[in-house]
Amino acid sequence: MAQKVVRTMGRMRRVAIVYSGDREARERATPENNRYSTVFEEFRRRGIAAEPAVYADDFADEVRRQLEGVDGVLVWIDPLQGGRDRSVLDAVLRAVASAGVFVSTHPDVILKMGTKGVLFDTREMGWSGGEIHRYGTGEELRQGLAGRLAGGASRVLKQNRGNGGNGVWRVALAGPDGDGGPDPLVRAIHALRGSRDGEMRLSAFVAQCEGYFEGAGQVIDQPFHSPVPGGMVRCYMTHNEVVGFGHQYVTALVYPEKGGEPLLPPPRLYHPPTKPEFQSLRARMEGEWIPQMQHILDIATEALPVIWDADFLHRQPAAGEDAHVLCEINVSCVSPFPDAALPKLVEATARRLSG
Repeated sequence: MAQKVVRTMGRMRRVAIVYSGDREARERATPENNRYSTVFEEFRRRGIAAEPAVYADDFADEVRRQLEGVDGVLVWIDPLQGGRDRSVLDAVLRAVASAGVFVSTHPDVILKMGTKGVLFDTREMGWSGGEIHRYGTGEELRQGLAGRLAGGASRVLKQNRGNGGNGVWRVALAGPDGDGGPDPLVRAIHALRGSRDGEMRLSAFVAQCEGYFEGAGQVIDQPFHSPVPGGMVRCYMTHNEVVGFGHQYVTALVYPEKGGEPLLPPPRLYHPPTKPEFQSLRARMEGEWIPQMQHILDIATEALPVIWDADFLHRQPAAGEDAHVLCEINVSCVSPFPDAALPKLVEATARRLSG
């Protein structure tokens, strides 16, 4: 049977897929010569014309004019990349969306659910990993962290917007009491791949975090939950439906042995949404947690991204606790994802274009 062609008033619908690149990449771009070629192909199968929209701030106005001429825009660009943030791009996307173009993920939705602040905003939900705090200044961070490290536990600190482990730290006292005093010695490790742990004064650690507070920046503080031995489960969603899973034995915040090399993670394995081991997580996400998150953050179902994910670690739950702990939600650049998610992503986009 021929695939349905998505048309409105006799016109085939058009989708632009936005990803980063330079001028040469933009001029040479085709649906086949990029990492999202399977997405382009699936849209073609659905009878929707998909075109590449290679983006850089240097030619943002040119991309904006292109996006104003399509019906839908899907964006795969990290929040921090090459020393730049998404402020220019987000202004473009807001303007395009205001003109009536469907944008996923809309920058306003990213600010609600795609930053580390969502961990604080949803701290009363069942997926919360315990006592979670938010710091708006370096002084708040210094005072709050000093008290929370005093008990001997590790804390995980996360800048509000970042990717790939950038701005995510595990911090603990270096020794039983960090040698005492108001400025204890701490042991810290950055989640960026290849990072080594080191010891420094708390004041020195806070000083290197000052950049995280620029503008409307903030730092989220949550308990450390070990990724050993259960690893991390990544739950992929289209709107409010689970469409696949990823499983990986992450090593980013695991201290290497003294003098040892940073630990490298094995590859992430991808699974369909029917994977038996993850059905309890699927049930909680679809039946409880996503609706609760939508209520707290005031996000309608149709405004949820057509592809997003949430990372969970395992814990030994106490009475009334869930075994899954939310680490972060990703919405800016969710790639790669399970094969099972692709048709759902395209179907959801097609519905928005036909609505």
